[in-house]
This record gives sequence, structure tokens and C-alpha cells, in this order.
Amino acid sequence: MFNKTSSVDFLKYGEVFSIFSENNEIHDNNYIFTIQNDKIVYFYVANTDIYLKSTEGICMLVVANSLDQETFDRFVIHRVVKINQGVLFNFISLGNEAKVEIAFSRTTVLQNRFIPNPYGYSRIKPAVRINELIAYYYNVRSSNYFFPGEKDQYWEITFVDSGTLHTTIEDHKYQLTSNQMILYAPGQFHRQNTTNEACSYLTIIIDLETNLDNQKKLVNTVFEIDRDSRAAIETFVKSNDQKSAYDRDLMIIALEKIIINLLKKGEKSLSKVASTPMQQRFENELLNEILLYINENIYTAFNIEELCAQFGISRSSLQSLFRNNLSIAPKEYVSSLKLEKSKLLIKESKFTISEIATMLGFSTIHYFSRRFKQEFGLTPTEYANKIL
Repeated sequence: MFNKTSSVDFLKYGEVFSIFSENNEIHDNNYIFTIQNDKIVYFYVANTDIYLKSTEGICMLVVANSLDQETFDRFVIHRVVKINQGVLFNFISLGNEAKVEIAFSRTTVLQNRFIPNPYGYSRIKPAVRINELIAYYYNVRSSNYFFPGEKDQYWEITFVDSGTLHTTIEDHKYQLTSNQMILYAPGQFHRQNTTNEACSYLTIIIDLETNLDNQKKLVNTVFEIDRDSRAAIETFVKSNDQKSAYDRDLMIIALEKIIINLLKKGEKSLSKVASTPMQQRFENELLNEILLYINENIYTAFNIEELCAQFGISRSSLQSLFRNNLSIAPKEYVSSLKLEKSKLLIKESKFTISEIATMLGFSTIHYFSRRFKQEFGLTPTEYANKIL
């Protein structure tokens, strides 16, 4: 957070007023400083008090009592500011340009004090920007599929939903399994293939703008997708089905969030954690037991109340456990898992669509088809035909 000059922290350097003093001696010696810099190499210092106010743009006031950078303080200029005599000060523009009106008496002497090393402000600008979402597809590939390869002028994201995908990037081989992602940079030649099992994956082509260091971090790496990025993928997919034009913005924001998360790999976890390590361990063990139970009983009809009774926790505690660790409600998790299971059953081609709907506890085949299309963008029959 920025501090304003009206904050209590500024009092050791001066004071703040609503208007300039009515003293004519001050008004007769006003100057307008135009500020465009984002770093300073020297301070001003005066033998009298200095009055100033921001007249245009947003300006940061850097103040100090010594040339030791550890002691420098920064404030956004707010209202009329008096800087005490002897205080070191200078300005940094927080936008392209700012203007500051400065007033002092005729007896004031303004001098410079050079800083041993330049002192700058790091502007808050995006490190990652997606200029355009070019195209995106959901691919369902049968076993022994082979794509001979291509290279493109744009960035390409591949996210494996289920199964195993093999890819070769300029003679280097990589294997991706469920919940893993890889990015191809512009001009990178790449092939893709499956072996003895089918694979479903999302392909997203984007016009990505980021610096060279970030580009190096994104390529030639298989990323394991964390909870936060998985939730962003769900947002991307669901926003595609909406009618509002602003949902397209949500799709781009979701992709930018995923890429930022990939760049932050190795830093602290982005997921919400419990208040203590012991509590987190308990939550992890309990959640794992619940997830195992759900997976083992996926073909058995059960509701959330029965799940709570099985593990002796309240409905609200179960909701919090799933929300905090998986960013999804328990009911939504069970429904998504059933739909994921239905995809695998469809791939196996051992059961009819109607039989699969009954096996997984859907009330009617029509309800199953509607939920399947909501989740994956195509009906079970269309999905089955796409595999062939």
C-alpha cells in the first residue's frame, strides 16, 4: 500500500494543510516542477520550510534525513505539504507526467545532495499480457494417434485432461499425463502422439507478450498444474459457454493467471493453507480419505449428508475443507468426477450411453447428456463419435 503525506508517518518530515498559506511572501515565489522521471540521483534540501502541492497527475514524494537508502520514505502527495527545513526531498512521477507547485520565501536557498546510487521506483506494470486468444480446441485422440508436427508464430498451450500424451520439441521428448501442461514457443517445431491409451487434451493458441527471461522459464518444461491454475482452467472452459461479451475477457484473464502461476512455481504455495502445520496435516489426511472414499464409491448412490455421516463432520466443515483445498464444493467435485469417469467408460466402448448414465447414478439419460455437454461442450454421443 502507498502512504499519503496526510498519514501520521509523514509528521517527522513536515505537516499537511488544506490550502497554501495566505502569506504573500510565499505566493510571490511559486514554481511549477514538471516530473517525468521514475528514479532520482539527488535530493533537494532547503534552509527554510518548503510548501508544495500536486497540481497535475499523481506524484510520489521521496524524503529522508540522510543519504542512506535504507532510511528513505515515500509518500503520495496529498493536500498542501510543508517540508521542514533540512529534510532531503525529491519527486517521482507515478504516471507519465506529474506537476508540483512549490512555494518558498525569498531567503530560501535550495541545494542538491547527490545519492551514492540512483534510487528508483519500480512501476506496477503487467509482466504477462495476452494480446489475443487466437484459437482453442478440445482434442480427443484414440490410442496410437500421431501428429507429424508443426511450428507456429504464436504461443501454444497443451493441457492434458486425461490419458497420456507424448510430445517431441526439437528432438527432445516429453511425456504429459492428466493435469499436466506444456507450452510451445513461437517457431518451436513440435510433434504429438499417443501410445496404447486414448488421450484428451486442451489446445490453446495465444498471442503472448512477456520478457525474454519469462519466455525461457515457460518453454521445454512439463508443468504440474496446482489447484489455483486448475480452477482458472475451469473458469476458461465455463466462460466459453456464456453469452456475455465480457466472458471473453474472463477467458484471457484466466489464461494470464495460469501463466503467472507457472512463472511463480517454486515460490510459496498459492493455495489457502490451514492456520497451523498440524491442522494442515489433519486436513490433508482427512481430505485424502474422503477423496479415496468418493472414488471407490463412484458407482454407488450417496449424498453429501451421507458423506458427512461417514466421516463424522458437519456439512459446513466439509464445504470449507473442499473450498479451502480444492476450490470447489463437494457436490460439484462428485459430479465432475462422475463425468470424468463417464468419459473413460465411453472410450472403452463396453457400455451404451444409457448404461453409463445408470451406472453413475444419473436420474435420466437426458440429464446425463445435459450435464456432460455443460462440462465438456459436446454430448456423450458426439464425444463417442469424435474418438472413432
